[in-house]
Amino acid sequence: MKCSIAMGCMAGVFVTMCGQAFADAVIENRVAADTPEKFQQVQADIRNDMSSGGRYEFIRPDEKAKVEDDLNIMASMLQKSGSVDAMSQTDKVRLFNTQENLNGILTHSDSNRLVCEHRAPVGTSIPRTTCQTLGEIERSRKATNKTMQDAALIGSVCANPGGCRSN
Repeated sequence: MKCSIAMGCMAGVFVTMCGQAFADAVIENRVAADTPEKFQQVQADIRNDMSSGGRYEFIRPDEKAKVEDDLNIMASMLQKSGSVDAMSQTDKVRLFNTQENLNGILTHSDSNRLVCEHRAPVGTSIPRTTCQTLGEIERSRKATNKTMQDAALIGSVCANPGGCRSN
């Protein structure tokens, strides 16, 4: 009994330590630039990270469109003023709010963001806490969907123009 309690405590500490390591890898304030030149590099990096294999590859299409809009707004504001220091207070507030919105979307879509859930695995009523990164969850979901689609294709034959029939 004491051995299983000790093992449970050690596992909890391990999950906490691993969770902290993954959580530290998330970039919370990705967008921060005070001149148009610096911001161009930030824009290029973010757009690159939103492509396949990038840090934000699992960003939803509607959120990707919001990111693009926010990047364009911020670039326009910085181009117009030349720097944050040269902006009016109203424009600084608008830039800050746009930047915070953008950072929120990117943080939420970060493949390294740790997602934990507490539920009972199949076959038991004892709940467990498990943690995975968003990237691991999305890759697993895509692999499962592909397996299901492949199984559906193998299970039917579409040889005639009248439609498919089951094997």
